[in-house]
Amino acid sequence: MHESSAQLGLASFLFLGLTLGAGSIGAAEKSREDSAEGLPEQYAENYLVAHSTMSRDKKFAVIYPTLEFSESKEAKNFLVALEPFSVLAPLPTDNPYFQNKNHGGISAQWSEDDNVALIVLESKWGPGDVFLVEMAGGKVKRTTNVLQKLTQLLLPRFRAATPKKKAYNDSYQFVFEPGDDYEPCTLGGNKTVHLTLLATNDPKSISDNPWRVRIKATWDIAQAKFASHKITTGK
Repeated sequence: MHESSAQLGLASFLFLGLTLGAGSIGAAEKSREDSAEGLPEQYAENYLVAHSTMSRDKKFAVIYPTLEFSESKEAKNFLVALEPFSVLAPLPTDNPYFQNKNHGGISAQWSEDDNVALIVLESKWGPGDVFLVEMAGGKVKRTTNVLQKLTQLLLPRFRAATPKKKAYNDSYQFVFEPGDDYEPCTLGGNKTVHLTLLATNDPKSISDNPWRVRIKATWDIAQAKFASHKITTGK
């Protein structure tokens, strides 16, 4: 009886230790800060690796400028191979993410085979750029800004609205906002990209006559075009 109790106590202790250990490892992984670790000297001085963009096999990631370097004309977001290090391609954005950017963020989803990445650069109201990166043999084959494609799809509808709608600002006719109960941008393996967003010229809800639509669209990666889309009047 005593021996069984002792064995049970030991088993409980070991289980608790393993659980706490796994929790600590998970917490450490989640709280891991971006750093220049592993970057060659010419990049380590001015760039950090965005761990939220790392591929499943840890071979690829996006690097972004430090706060000090962010105002340089050379500052960009780069998709890189980590071991051995090489720059694969810059992300073609006018608003790159940089360290501690206000109202900014960066993340990525990868396909199971790490040949397709969906990289999201966040802006004040929602996604600012959504890049679909297709790779082959460790090289970038094609980069598509699918959010830009979505903008092009909606522009005729915005311009045709009556009465005429005022643009959000001098740079954008409208912006995109995510919903509260769904993922705005998701990667469907290496086949599709799913976008579910609200487009509006009035994210502050201060206009008496705003333009607002909800769009749900699916991008076919192989065909490089929208396979389907549904636009409804937003509220």
